[in-house]
Amino acid sequence: MARREIEPGQKYRQPGGSALWVVMDVVSDGEGIAHARLVRGDDPTSVKMISCSALKDGKLFRLVEDGP
Repeated sequence: MARREIEPGQKYRQPGGSALWVVMDVVSDGEGIAHARLVRGDDPTSVKMISCSALKDGKLFRLVEDGP
């Protein structure tokens, strides 16, 4: 299965979790590692950064909806 790119607007859930996380943007750190900035769908004040490789790991997050 091809590993898809992380794009703004995509929505993810952690397995067993109820919170929906929306990708706001993707940035690279000083080492060139891509990170996604996520905002919680029901609480826009709850924001977190996670590496794109972790976001693509099906044990950690599941894509539930593609972006626009």
